[in-house]
Amino acid sequence: MEHLIFTCPTTGLEVDSGVESEIGTLLRIRQQSVRARCAACGEWHDWPVRDAFLARAAARPGADGHIA
Repeated sequence: MEHLIFTCPTTGLEVDSGVESEIGTLLRIRQQSVRARCAACGEWHDWPVRDAFLARAAARPGADGHIA
């Protein structure tokens, strides 16, 4: 399972959305959005899944980590 990490549009900080899924599912839903409360600014954001980073992939040096 992978955690979706997004960038807060207000603070620019990376935020764990709390959404966890398998990579195959993420690839199928990449045109969808995730609505979640942002831990960085406290506001609700609608983040496109295609803009997400995957927590494990982003942790690897040189890895882009984006879903799209």
